Amino acid sequence: MNDSGASTRMVFLSHLLITIPAVAVIPLVVYLGLYMFGPDLLLYYICAGLAVSWQWYSIAVPIWMESLRRKNVQENEIEEIQRSTGLLWPGASTIGLFALHTTIAAVCALRVGPWLVGHWFAWILPLSGRTSSTGFTAYSDYYLQHLELLSTLPALAVGYIVCRYLPKLATWAWILPTLILSYKLLTFTDPQASVFTSHPLSRFSYYFVIVRVMPTFTDLRGSDPIRLVQQMTVVEPFYSGVAYSVGALLENHKIFERIIESIFSEPEPEVFGAEQAGAESTMDADEETMHEGNQVS
Repeated sequence: MNDSGASTRMVFLSHLLITIPAVAVIPLVVYLGLYMFGPDLLLYYICAGLAVSWQWYSIAVPIWMESLRRKNVQENEIEEIQRSTGLLWPGASTIGLFALHTTIAAVCALRVGPWLVGHWFAWILPLSGRTSSTGFTAYSDYYLQHLELLSTLPALAVGYIVCRYLPKLATWAWILPTLILSYKLLTFTDPQASVFTSHPLSRFSYYFVIVRVMPTFTDLRGSDPIRLVQQMTVVEPFYSGVAYSVGALLENHKIFERIIESIFSEPEPEVFGAEQAGAESTMDADEETMHEGNQVS
């Protein structure tokens, strides 16, 4: 790597193929999230952008290093080039994995639950012969009535599975949703409260007592659309993040494997030592002698 022109060209191509896409994808993902879903999930858009950026970086850098090896560049020279050109990002793996697990948990809450409800109405109920009302309102009401389960069970299963392949930081998926929920609780002001009717627990009921009916433009039925949006963008990711972390924790400690082994494993036969075996044989001989003596008498 003594040719300065070739080195400069190689560095330029490296940043063009690695750094620029990895940096540009973050605002792109944030823009798409804001355009499609609005600003309520901004922090999760940033996490998604960081996760995609880290994925690109972790794939592109090994390919770049392998291309240098094919040009007979030594390992120490590759590390020095990577350090001097800014292609070595300390902490990228930690930030990327944290963002990835947080994003997966949020997707479980915001997309997997509605997907399951839609397929339940479209596939399972017709096969069972049951009939139900159709339409957006029916799907939405059913989803809200089972929001806790639909937020936790898919995330629990996904966290358990993902932790098998990406165990690092999988149990940290609860941190960002908990921080967001804590901030909302601390800064909450009840829009219907007054000096005489305010209640200290109203902030908890506002978020955790889930609205069970989807409001519509023609029939609000007493529902609060703003409250519903807060519950779906704050509380639902919180449930999912905690469940995802619990699933990862179960996988880390192999809880399910231990339970299955304890159920299906055969009990081990009791093994007696020499002293116990000798004591038992002596007791049997004494009992036999006493029995014969009783018969003679």
